[in-house]
Amino acid sequence: MNPLLLTGWAAAGAGLALGLRVLPPTRALGAREWVTSAVLTAALFAAVGWRFGWGIDLVAYSTFSLVLVPLAVLDFVEQRLPSVLILVGLLALGAVFGVGAVLAADYADLLRALAGMAVLDLAYLVLALALGGLGAGDVKLAGLLGLALGWQSWTAIMVGTVAGWLLAAVARLVLRATGRMSHDAPMPLGPYLALGAFVTILGGLAH
Repeated sequence: MNPLLLTGWAAAGAGLALGLRVLPPTRALGAREWVTSAVLTAALFAAVGWRFGWGIDLVAYSTFSLVLVPLAVLDFVEQRLPSVLILVGLLALGAVFGVGAVLAADYADLLRALAGMAVLDLAYLVLALALGGLGAGDVKLAGLLGLALGWQSWTAIMVGTVAGWLLAAVARLVLRATGRMSHDAPMPLGPYLALGAFVTILGGLAH
């Protein structure tokens, strides 16, 4: 995708991100958070366009970013991951992947994505029940991340998950070392899981 088209695609991402203000779960965000969300979405739209060019992956991962950015911002600011947004992401991404599978007459990627959604969701549920520390939103978000990463490969699911947890661990260590977080203070996990997924998808670490 050439620079002019990338710029236009990024601008479309920013506009769509601002349009999400009409959704009830996101109305609590202030102007600064919405500007941040629009800028991040625009950057991800451009990165996805650069990484994949025109095709089903462009539509899928642009849709993914459109939902994931406000989820990450909400979790960072208010430590909540609205189920409605996660459900919208699952339905939209699943629909795009379904169309892609039909057009390609190949359902292997779709089946792997659905399996990845189920496996990662179950894994996080087991962790939440066994160890605690994970909220219901984190468990539901895991399903969305599993769906997005699973479309690429099983390796992507493993790498994206590990990357997200490593980023969260490093961030927590830095915050504690600088005195900005106490030992037992809760920390939103969603932004780091989201970043780990996108680093994997955009960095070519998915195969």
